[in-house]
Amino acid sequence: MNIAEKMKHDWNERAQHHARFWIATEAYHTEEMFTQSGKNTAQALLATLPVPHLPSWNVLDIGCGIGRVLKALASHFHHLVGVDVSSAMIAQSKQWLADFPHIHTYETSGVDLLEFPHSSFDLVYSYVTFQHMPRPVFERYLREIHRVLTPKGYLVFQLPIGHFQDVPLEDTIGIRSYSNQEIEESLRRNGLGFHPSSDPEFTELSDPHSHRFRLAQKIGPISTPVPMDWEELKQPHFVSEWDNHLYGIYADHCADAGNYQEGIQTLQMLVNKNPVNLEGRLRLAALLIETGQLPKAFATMKEIITLHPGYEEGHRTLRQLIEKCPDLKPARIPSLSTTSHHSPADASRNIPALTNREYSTTEV
Repeated sequence: MNIAEKMKHDWNERAQHHARFWIATEAYHTEEMFTQSGKNTAQALLATLPVPHLPSWNVLDIGCGIGRVLKALASHFHHLVGVDVSSAMIAQSKQWLADFPHIHTYETSGVDLLEFPHSSFDLVYSYVTFQHMPRPVFERYLREIHRVLTPKGYLVFQLPIGHFQDVPLEDTIGIRSYSNQEIEESLRRNGLGFHPSSDPEFTELSDPHSHRFRLAQKIGPISTPVPMDWEELKQPHFVSEWDNHLYGIYADHCADAGNYQEGIQTLQMLVNKNPVNLEGRLRLAALLIETGQLPKAFATMKEIITLHPGYEEGHRTLRQLIEKCPDLKPARIPSLSTTSHHSPADASRNIPALTNREYSTTEV
């Protein structure tokens, strides 16, 4: 598996789980919130342009998802195109944008824009997409953007700029941020440059995940291209810390709303993706205990102490589950003493951290 294939695999998984959540984590709960977030982004994009936009412009959205921003721009332009690495996102975009025949969306490789000829677009934009791309992929996209932009065409993009931050190549959702010098050099290599109205010197050390738009423009030819190939990944099954975090957040949202089974399914998905993740299994055990599914909670806690034999809280919780449900057959647990210092009557008092979905993940 190479990075292009992993991006496609991971983003298809996220889209199939809950596309709106993975697109707009803070505004996915209702269609109205999601739609309004698209309008807000569209207005910020249009306000970034140095000249009034023309309806006749051809516009390209890189990383369009299901078309959150495209829909909000529908009344502003006659021809809009969106691309995404995820076939699942594009499939859902066809439904989301069904009433807008002048908007077209396509699945792409995730590393190029080969579907489009030179000088196809007056405006290319991207929001909360480039920050997730490995640096070599982003570099490739800048070269492709130069190719598909008309002379003097605009690039409006969001990317944290101000300090350097990177994550492993295999991480398809972790945040990358760029220093001012790095982004300026990357743009220049690819025949692009910050527009005079932009403020590339603005640093965001206090806000490394800024969603502020930047404005660049096609200014000249591409310099010598940086060689790129998509070699096989050393860790093809790598799971990002952001995946662990966001799957957990979604499961907690489900539980808070009373949708326990969906939360449990989400955490089971996370555990399947990352079997050694202690926090995910603890979250799963907590919801199973909270919903009275003690045999499943027992099985989950048993898996935890098998993977993390030094995790004392896991052994303690297992003993408490056994006291509450003697039919759980504790003898099957290796090296587990079923002797408890507490009577069955007060065993439940010692599981509050799990039942309240507060987790201790310190490994010993």
